[in-house]
Formats: sequence, structure tokens, C-alpha cells
Amino acid sequence: MTNITKPGGPTPGRPETYQTIPNDHRRWGALSEVVLVPINDRKRGRMLFAKVERSAFDSLPERIKNASWAVVLDGTATDNMQFSVRAWAAGTLVTVARIIMDAKPGEYVRNVNGNRLDLRTTNLRLQGRKAGDRYSKRHDLAIVRQAATV
Repeated sequence: MTNITKPGGPTPGRPETYQTIPNDHRRWGALSEVVLVPINDRKRGRMLFAKVERSAFDSLPERIKNASWAVVLDGTATDNMQFSVRAWAAGTLVTVARIIMDAKPGEYVRNVNGNRLDLRTTNLRLQGRKAGDRYSKRHDLAIVRQAATV
């Protein structure tokens, strides 16, 4: 297995190596800087970076911040852009956007600009379940908290 990250560069699962950039969503009231979280997509041989506001990243549970994040294709995805960013917690993959937005069962998180790697709170919206729609019934943050107490 080859390591895609360069020596001295950002390393997945090591937050102290992550880069930060200014947030370009300042006009919407987002004042904190953005953390670029590296995601090593080994299946496709590429390094991706998720954008997370510093305040949202700092509020994530330690087990999520220190985990290597993964890109998981959604269901029967037909292209490489239908995916979600997930992290390991309690022996299962939890969706990072759901944890950031504290999505409850029956709610789903929508990316406003369509970029699934943009996990800034100014780009994420919670939407409730509509009649006939099928969405996650689990509360990812509850899974992470439960794993921390076990």
C-alpha cells in the first residue's frame, strides 16, 4: 500500500497536521477559519480534502476528530460524486455531516452547493422527512456518545 500524502504534509487521522485556510463564507456570518481534513481515497488513488469550519471541527467528539475519514459511495451510485464523508465510531461508519448538524432520526442533511466535501455549517441544511421518503433512522451523534461511555 502506498502513502499518498507527502512527508511532512497532512496525515489522515492526525489533526495536528491539518491545514487551515480563511473561510470564504464570511458574508453569511461564518467568521472562523476552515480546517482541511485529508481523506485518503485509496480505491481511486486520490487525496481529497473536506472543508470544516474550525468551530465545528473543535466541537466534534475526539474519537471523530482523530479518526481517518473515508469516502463512501451512496447506495447504487453511478458516478464518483455521489458519496458521503464518514468516520469510524463504535464499530460502524457514521456520517460526519450528520454529526456536525446533530441530525436526529428522520432528518437528513443536504449540501446546498452540491459539494459533498464542503462540510461548513453555512453549506449544510437539515431537512425533515417527507411522506414516502426513506432516510436514515439512526442518530449518529448518539452512537458516538454511546461508544465513548462504553
